[in-house]
Amino acid sequence: MSLLGGADRIAVIDVETTGLYNVDRVVELAIVTMDSTGTVVDEFETLINPHRDPGPTWIHGLTPTMLAGAPGFDDIAAHVAARLHGAVVVGHNLRFDTRMIGNEFGRANIGIDWGTGLDTLRATGCKLEVACAEYGIVPDGAHRALFDARATGRLLFAVADAFSRACLPVVAKPLRHSPPRRVLTRDGVIEIDVGAPYLASLARGVHADVDVASYAILLDRAVADLQLTAEERHELTALATELGLDDHGRKRAHREFLDGLIDAALEDGVVTEVEQEQLCRAAALLELDVNVVTRRTNAYRLTPESIGLDAGLIVCFTGTVLDDFGNQIDRESVLECEARQHGLVPIDRFRKDCGLVIAADTASESKKVREARRLGVPVASVADYRAALCAGRPVMGTRAVPNGVAQVCIECGASWMAVRRSSKPLCTSCRGGTTQGSRGADAPITTSRVKPVVAQQPPAIQTLECSQCNCTWERPRSRGRRPLRCPGCLDAEKSTSGAP
Repeated sequence: MSLLGGADRIAVIDVETTGLYNVDRVVELAIVTMDSTGTVVDEFETLINPHRDPGPTWIHGLTPTMLAGAPGFDDIAAHVAARLHGAVVVGHNLRFDTRMIGNEFGRANIGIDWGTGLDTLRATGCKLEVACAEYGIVPDGAHRALFDARATGRLLFAVADAFSRACLPVVAKPLRHSPPRRVLTRDGVIEIDVGAPYLASLARGVHADVDVASYAILLDRAVADLQLTAEERHELTALATELGLDDHGRKRAHREFLDGLIDAALEDGVVTEVEQEQLCRAAALLELDVNVVTRRTNAYRLTPESIGLDAGLIVCFTGTVLDDFGNQIDRESVLECEARQHGLVPIDRFRKDCGLVIAADTASESKKVREARRLGVPVASVADYRAALCAGRPVMGTRAVPNGVAQVCIECGASWMAVRRSSKPLCTSCRGGTTQGSRGADAPITTSRVKPVVAQQPPAIQTLECSQCNCTWERPRSRGRRPLRCPGCLDAEKSTSGAP
């Protein structure tokens, strides 16, 4: 490979770790040494005792018992440095691997200059197993450092044309050619299969643009437990800064990541209540509008329902209704008048006690339809409603399973589904309650469990719709009669009338 410059070999590295951050430790390391033609000339792997909890067992499959007899990094540091010295280093998400190994070298008082290596993640923009599938590479397995290093080595030569910059080899100081004190591999160790969090399984096939691929992988690991702690946010911000991502770039990465999760959830054509809640919580953690989720998933969650147009039923109209000649049908003088004549109760603004929302187009994303879908209120088309009203029969509509509002704790970053929105949400744990919070929980918290908490929360922000311009605005929820017109219309009226 011409990119190697003066180096005579490639060192493909991979690690499994206790976590993602600088305080975390390496629990498994593999180095596959290859020559310039891609021939494997040597392999090295070992488990490493981190002398702390091994972290996400559901990712790497390693338990404290399996690591108890493994060497510490100090025991292998000199040997690993000698293997890397003079080689061009290669990895899939190379920035992460070199950072984690570099931290371990620092603790062992060994200096390491990684030179200029090759990152197959930057060439493919997706996770290793997905990239291998796209290039017809069959890995020996997954989430074992040696298997991943072997697969990365094969992938390197499959995507070699994507690299153009000449490489520089690794330099390690001090350099001591000494064998490791001891090595322990997984061979002969019984591994356990711990189920991955649902969100992590959705994210397995998510692709990302090359410039944000490493950020997307860190994001994947950080939100897998549906909690984003202050430390995790700090690490994400630091990586974004390192990658040169501004706020717009980060938001784009978040949106693309969420879109990938939604794509994965829609693959089987079904969106369950659990899937919907977890996607909404992920959107809240990523500081994205939950409508990004509902716009794409509602079509998979709607169930048909027959609604009797009985006297006393509260109905709410939305959208512009046209007759067969394209003329607008007046809502107040025609539609609402018809409703009253049949004993129905029409209202201007959607309320929780509304029994049916009647839309000019049921695919509308108006505030009334969105609120109806969120709260599980049925929605029917105006045409179907008027035909049913005339015939004296029930109308067919659709209803979505209510899933509440996704909230993120301002203290610990846990997420859950609440009955209503709070301006300063706190989970049960941070409020000093006895109910377990959302930390590490994969199943959504049901609304019945969070009702006592929501009742104690500060007043929420309410969204109002102007009766004059139909625009919406927000204000803190308060007692008393709601204003009918927005501040802009009121100001315009004052300006026209000359009132102070």
